[in-house]
Amino acid sequence: MSVMPPLLRSFLLPLFFFLPLAPVQAAKVVFISGKPSHGPMQHEHRAGNFILAKALRDADLGIEAVVLPKDGYPEDPSVLQDADSIVVFCTGYDGHLLNPNLEAFDALMKKGTGVVMIHWATEASMGMPAKKFLEWMGGYCDPSWSVNPHWTPHFKSFPDHPIAKGVQPFRLNDEWYYHMRFVPGLKGVTPILSDLPGPETLVREDGPRSGNPDVRRAVANGESQHVAWAYERPDGEGRGFGFTGAHNHISWRDDNFRKVVLNAILWTAHVEVPEGGVPSKRPTDGEIHANLDKKPKKKPSAVVPSAAKGSNLVGAFSNEEWAGKVRIPQLDEARRTYERKMDATASLAKLVGSLARTKRPEVQTAVLSGLLLGLEGRRDVPSPKGWEQVRDDLNAVATPEVKQLVLQLGQVFGDEGATRAALAVVQDRKANPAERREFLAALLTQQRKELLPVLKSMLAEDAFRVEAIRAFSRVEGPDVPDWLLSAYPDYSPAEQLAVIETLATRKPYAEALLKALEQGQVKRSAVPAYVARSLGSLLGDRFTVKYDVKPLTDDKKELIAKYKKLANPQALKNADASSGRAIFQRTCMACHIMFGEGGIIGPELTGSNRADLDYLLLNILDPSGDIPDAYKMVMITTKDGQMLAGTITEEDDQKVVLSTVGQKSVVAKGDIQSRQVSEVSMMPEGLLQILQPSEVVDLIKYFQSSEQVKLPN
Repeated sequence: MSVMPPLLRSFLLPLFFFLPLAPVQAAKVVFISGKPSHGPMQHEHRAGNFILAKALRDADLGIEAVVLPKDGYPEDPSVLQDADSIVVFCTGYDGHLLNPNLEAFDALMKKGTGVVMIHWATEASMGMPAKKFLEWMGGYCDPSWSVNPHWTPHFKSFPDHPIAKGVQPFRLNDEWYYHMRFVPGLKGVTPILSDLPGPETLVREDGPRSGNPDVRRAVANGESQHVAWAYERPDGEGRGFGFTGAHNHISWRDDNFRKVVLNAILWTAHVEVPEGGVPSKRPTDGEIHANLDKKPKKKPSAVVPSAAKGSNLVGAFSNEEWAGKVRIPQLDEARRTYERKMDATASLAKLVGSLARTKRPEVQTAVLSGLLLGLEGRRDVPSPKGWEQVRDDLNAVATPEVKQLVLQLGQVFGDEGATRAALAVVQDRKANPAERREFLAALLTQQRKELLPVLKSMLAEDAFRVEAIRAFSRVEGPDVPDWLLSAYPDYSPAEQLAVIETLATRKPYAEALLKALEQGQVKRSAVPAYVARSLGSLLGDRFTVKYDVKPLTDDKKELIAKYKKLANPQALKNADASSGRAIFQRTCMACHIMFGEGGIIGPELTGSNRADLDYLLLNILDPSGDIPDAYKMVMITTKDGQMLAGTITEEDDQKVVLSTVGQKSVVAKGDIQSRQVSEVSMMPEGLLQILQPSEVVDLIKYFQSSEQVKLPN
């Protein structure tokens, strides 16, 4: 071997400091999106991939994130040849986009390319697809073994693994598949997100994706279920990651949910995950609604085939037809509708049977908590077979926590003894406050009239006054308006607001509030705009003509020009953002989050385009100009006369969960008299017109703040 002469070496070495360095090769991640499926804001494959790709680019970690321009497997597969990892988000089972391309994709996996599969993409058909999914990512969703309920796991602990870096405990409702098929002994698999599902996840009868004896046994035995996992392939090169969440597109707004997937993409691409995990900003409303698939409106459900009447519809068809070989959207919709309407009595009995068999307090707690969650909003449910014996056995030996859950569940089953015991706890001022609140909530769900005198006495308790005031919207009494309005002058501002909100939920209450307004007992300025809208619905012109906000002129440009002139640069310079925050709390915070505080009825404002005065004024002065469906106001009137206005955050065949101002309302569908979806926003027009000019400018100054400001002294 020749040796470079010292003189030549001393001459050439300094040149290396001046030669341009070759750029470091960035890791390449390719995102494959499936064709549209499900309804709007569900299974948004392309939009979800764009959110993840943007987050990777913004993190400045040297990642080349490529979202393929067309849905489906790439027509030119060469784009995948130099990928370090491939993210697949698509329809699963027989409709999986990888099924016709198993051989080509397997060749990439054998080269050491990483893979991330999201939600339905984790579901594999029997045979070769299932075999390959196990080889690529160590596990998969099997419709005959796994289940696909919507539930809210609580992820409290995480493994010592790069994917878990920076992830904090979190809860999130989504369609988390569980009871996966894994490689034997979980060899090479590291569970990332795990929790024990509640029994409410298994209330459907056995069938593909709905339940089977093995999954019921696993849950009853307290076996934690893995809904996200990492896999090191035996070759020591390739890595895979399965993630069963992301049915709900809005889930990408959760920081921990997003971080887990972003960390996994880096890990599967053999890129070091930062110590705090991949940083990413929460997607704005605009980003969430960008790149959505154009999906047709749902067609009416097909008639249930005669072969399935009176039985489990799943059993009327072969597993192959069911899972995708015969793709009939109307049939799928009929199946889903039928499954939602199935009688849950048999499933309840199975869960009660599991309570009879276990002596482990943690399992008893999980089963009972899940039953309560699954029956939320319902009352006088027939008790399942064996309940009375299980109840007595548990009360004899169970822990205090389990006994409390048994008592709450007894109320749902119409147990008068449980109701009397709950009333005693609520009335006992020495009892644990948390227990009193839980039993109060249960009694309100059951709409027990015996609560009226109890609630009246609770008005004297500072710690429970607001809850007692709000409770009167659920339990009606002829003397309630007198009780609330007579004490109104002595209440704190928060308590006075609760009184006004409560009196706007029933027509007799609203009549009393109108009288108090006319007599000056309650000032018009104390009635927020959102409450004025409810009062207008209940009382009609008698309220709106005299007390409602001024109508907007048709010419929005003229009105915007007026307020732009008012909020000129000099006025904003002299404005008080702290005062604006106080006005925000009074007029906006009940519905909107900003800088971490507020309600969730309307869009979060923290990340919106608040610095743009035109944007602010347009959305304030014309809030109904362009409303996403999620923020349209829903007016529900119950059979007993309660009127609720809010946005629907959850709905199933038994109940509707309505986010109303100040609280969440669970309404049994059997209690609904009427429901109207308004084409107007929950945010009323005329908000600025009820403010003084200086207040308008202070509010705009606060809206344009880049960080939280202190409240006025």
